[in-house]
Formats: sequence, structure tokens, C-alpha cells
Amino acid sequence: MNAVREQCLHERLRQARKANGLTQKELEETSGIPQNTISRIELGKNPEISTRTLTALALALNISADYLLGLKDEPD
Repeated sequence: MNAVREQCLHERLRQARKANGLTQKELEETSGIPQNTISRIELGKNPEISTRTLTALALALNISADYLLGLKDEPD
């Protein structure tokens, strides 16, 4: 299996946030998702996230939700 597909949501979120040059606080401001929620997701401590949260993060990072979920290899 492709190494990118093996990445979990928390790894893809952290990678996308850093690629956009954002801190968790800045992502909070852009997405409306609380920084502590973003932190928990990135640490893998939030195994299930809502569609609203997933959509807000994907839109704020200008990537597809499918990428975050591991359904696509490319972020756009």
C-alpha cells in the first residue's frame, strides 16, 4: 500500500497544517475549531471527529476532506 495512504488522519492534519505554515492557534482562528480540539486530533486522541469539524479543517487548509481521511493521495 502507498505510504501516503497509510498515514492516519492525525498525521495528515499535522502535516497539512505545517505545510500551510500555521500554528494550531492560527488554524483555530481560520477554521473556528478550538485549538484544544485540533491538538487532540493531531495527537490521535480524538478517534472520531464530526463532519463539521472535518469540513472546517479541510476548508481552512485548502485541502480535500478525502485527503485527510486517507481516501486520496493528493491534498487537493
